[in-house]
Amino acid sequence: MRFYQKVLWGVGVCALALLSLGGFLVVVGLFDRFVVHGWLTFVEQTLLTRSIILVIFGFLFGLSLYLPFLTRTKVERAVIPLKNPLGAVEISQKAISEFIQRIGKEVEGVEDIKAAIKSSDEGVDVYLTLSAQAQGEVPRLIDELQTVVKTYLNKTVGIENVREIKVRVVKLI
Repeated sequence: MRFYQKVLWGVGVCALALLSLGGFLVVVGLFDRFVVHGWLTFVEQTLLTRSIILVIFGFLFGLSLYLPFLTRTKVERAVIPLKNPLGAVEISQKAISEFIQRIGKEVEGVEDIKAAIKSSDEGVDVYLTLSAQAQGEVPRLIDELQTVVKTYLNKTVGIENVREIKVRVVKLI
């Protein structure tokens, strides 16, 4: 989420909290409703104050329309474009991640593996999270896994620029 979006969320939440607290205090009786009515009447009497209040409530109304769109989950086109002389080819990152998980389980010593891919202009980064068997040599296992994944991405999928393959071992079995 971008900085300005966080600021808008903060403003929206604070405005909602203040209006809710004010309504609560009026209903409970700690704040007299005639005081609120008198304050609103006073504010409405001068043109400058009226204009400022109009801008504030207009902003809050616009914010109430904008915030639902901000919370919408963005469906990104998570694909990796490949070079092909016959036309454009795109492979989804999800499909590649699922296949890396399948071939990763074939490496001896890898028990459970999760894969994520991040594509940029410089190349593809692969993030692996796994459980490994402790009786084997863990550094050898990681080297073998990284080699298998890189070979798979280069030869099978056609991704030429694999920048790095980060491995995180979360459990030794």
